[in-house]
Amino acid sequence: MEKVVIITGASSGIGLTTANFLSKNGYKVYGISRREFFTPNFVHIMCDVTNYAQMSNTFKQIYEKEGRIDVLINNAGMGISGAVEYLQENEVDMIFSVNTKAVIMLSSLIIPYLRETKGKVINISSVAAPISIPFQSCYSATKASIEAFSLALSNEVRKQNIKVCCIRPGDTKTSFTQNRLKTDVVNDIYGDKIKKSVQKMEDDEQNGKSPESVAKVVQKIIKKKRTPNIVTVGLGYKFLCVLAKLLPVRFVNYIVGKLY
Repeated sequence: MEKVVIITGASSGIGLTTANFLSKNGYKVYGISRREFFTPNFVHIMCDVTNYAQMSNTFKQIYEKEGRIDVLINNAGMGISGAVEYLQENEVDMIFSVNTKAVIMLSSLIIPYLRETKGKVINISSVAAPISIPFQSCYSATKASIEAFSLALSNEVRKQNIKVCCIRPGDTKTSFTQNRLKTDVVNDIYGDKIKKSVQKMEDDEQNGKSPESVAKVVQKIIKKKRTPNIVTVGLGYKFLCVLAKLLPVRFVNYIVGKLY
């Protein structure tokens, strides 16, 4: 029996690539996104991940149709770049609502369905979680909070045979770069520091790994009997994350500050 997978943020980037990849590899995929979108490769449902009543109803409809839900991939996310000094309250609320609160609430809603199938929650995090990036502070904070949440949830549902995993992509070439909100305001205090930092980040993303590399890791996690708590995509990024754990925090933060 084919596994039923739900993935949020499925109309572009890592979400779209993963949805297509899993569909081609024998999974029944339901892709969720806010905008209207058509694809012959998987079932798309237009829904806002921050509208929990709507998402609850969507999960119920999928379950009633398929008789099972095996995997939820919390992929929907957004980015905001710029100095903390210039952030507006509504921007902070927006990124935490999409990147963190939605992950928590959708995980909560999906647990009863996954209990039946001994399923999995896969949360898309980022290397920016263990290695906080300046002028991308809220993004790093939301991804770090997802990892803390996922570790706690994993222990809560372990005896129910539900597995929880965070996947950390590094720089990945997608439309996420173009869609990032920018709050940077250049003045005498920061000079061109914000612009240079954000430009380096965007250059790294556009020269980064393909979204297919993340999709392949997602499939491996779905297949694994023993699910790891956190998986980093790419050998180079795995090495960086290990170094960040081993080296003094102050030194790592200093190096990151020099790079960005």
